[in-house]
Amino acid sequence: MSPASPPDGSTELAVAFADTGAGQLGYSLTAPEQPALATSSGELGGITVSLRLLGASHQVIVDDGNHRLCETVACLPEVTSALPESFQHLDYYFASRVDAVHPDALADLVDDLHRRVADRIAEGMPALIGHFPGAPHAVTAIVADDEPDAISWHTWHTYPQAGEVVLTTSRLGRGAVISA
Repeated sequence: MSPASPPDGSTELAVAFADTGAGQLGYSLTAPEQPALATSSGELGGITVSLRLLGASHQVIVDDGNHRLCETVACLPEVTSALPESFQHLDYYFASRVDAVHPDALADLVDDLHRRVADRIAEGMPALIGHFPGAPHAVTAIVADDEPDAISWHTWHTYPQAGEVVLTTSRLGRGAVISA
């Protein structure tokens, strides 16, 4: 069992990050569940959503009691597909982009992510942000949203040494058959 995040969603991760740039991230809906360094879970309209920070990035597990989806964006041997700009299968949609970011803008982004995560937690939604040791602006953040016809989650992976931030957005329609 992995540790849950503190009330503000901020966790100092006790490992160096495995992925050091956007180009190392892969994407999978079939990778096995990985040990999490921090988690935040909640029930959104009868669907359990578990946000998980990994040393190699993130996993989001969505379970409606009958079906399960495990989205992995990470630098792992079993995640061999490159990170797509977009992917859609039935009522599941994934999009990603990589932005170049100046160090000052990165510091502002990390501050904004702290506020965003704290706000989502205050609203009772799953959210968390993890910091990697020795690099205060090297973070992974995840927030979930409950929409009338879907659930969604958004992630940010920052790489100060490369001047990059990877943003992902995922959306799963309510009533969708979720399976890998």
